[in-house]
Amino acid sequence: MTEKEVKILMTKFLNGTITANEEKLLEKFDASLIIENEDRVFKSDGNKKQLGQKLLHRIHSKQNKKSKKPWLKVAAAIAVIINLGVVAYFGLNADNKVPETVSQIVETTDWGKRKDFVLSDGTEIKLNSGSTISFPEKFIGNTREVTLIGEAFFNVAKNPDKPFIIKSGDLCTTVLGTSFNINAYPKSDDISVTVATGKVQIGAKNSLVYLLPNEQGVFHKKSDSISKNDVDTNSLINWQKGLLKFNDITVKEALGMLEKWYGVTFVIHDDQPLDCHITASFDNETLSNVLESITYVKKDLSFKPLKNNTILIKGKCRDNNQ
Repeated sequence: MTEKEVKILMTKFLNGTITANEEKLLEKFDASLIIENEDRVFKSDGNKKQLGQKLLHRIHSKQNKKSKKPWLKVAAAIAVIINLGVVAYFGLNADNKVPETVSQIVETTDWGKRKDFVLSDGTEIKLNSGSTISFPEKFIGNTREVTLIGEAFFNVAKNPDKPFIIKSGDLCTTVLGTSFNINAYPKSDDISVTVATGKVQIGAKNSLVYLLPNEQGVFHKKSDSISKNDVDTNSLINWQKGLLKFNDITVKEALGMLEKWYGVTFVIHDDQPLDCHITASFDNETLSNVLESITYVKKDLSFKPLKNNTILIKGKCRDNNQ
């Protein structure tokens, strides 16, 4: 497949007109072709980065719809290559060494799934459900850069000479060695960074904030601003320990958490507001046990499993004083 054909397929992928046969071509695509011909495929660096961002967001959008198409991982690899622009590091020296090619890795998790892995520098990452992270097979140059869509907990290996940088949309998080949590789901109005140990710098356009342990920085997408406040770090990163907690939140909010946690979809009968409150804690419990506990304290509610991981919720939602 030529670079021209690849470009046509990516364009069709972006505008939603790609056919089943063309999807099969993408499954067989070798991303090295883009590396070898990127100067002829893209008009400019700006065009390359723009297309990469569009691909990543379209890929994540299809993941939210629980798509199982195998070529999404191929498209994700293409997106990372053209978005980050670090497919090769040109070490110019007196010996004129051949440029070193660095492969890009894309890790994704379906809704209801989580994944642990270690980067080449020793950095440990816990990737939450419905998330995508991209990083080089090994770090070269003066920085260690990754791109995150969704949520992840980082335990960054210390290296004062190579800052670790996480790009999450318009927010850039920079550290030398520390542990922290980033929540950057595309549908959310905010991106939050919560620090467990060490010191973290977050920046977006005209804002720059430093965070210490038990502090959280929140980037507000609509206003392009960052706020900072003190938090209980343990309560905000319980997901990595398998702990699910509802702290006086509405049942509707709790259902939203359960959808991400277990990879299901709730359908509300008669469009009930479900604004009654619930407080509960679960330690690696099954979904059936969680729903049974909810109906125990909210006796007027009932759950009925449907097809395709869909659950119907019926009844009235009342607080104890109602």
